[in-house]
Amino acid sequence: MNGTKKVEDILSDVRIPFSAVPDPYRNAPPCKLNLLELARYADRNGKDISNLSQEEIAQFKI
Repeated sequence: MNGTKKVEDILSDVRIPFSAVPDPYRNAPPCKLNLLELARYADRNGKDISNLSQEEIAQFKI
């Protein structure tokens, strides 16, 4: 060999095993906001969630 790696060898070095990827539907990360109601509030007020003030977001803390 001349010291070069095959593409398969390079990809196997960086490939993450499929079992290591978390399933957000089964093991959902903890969230301290009621996102569903927050999204509904933003829609009712014609705003984007990113444009809500801290006071408005604080209303939906769990």
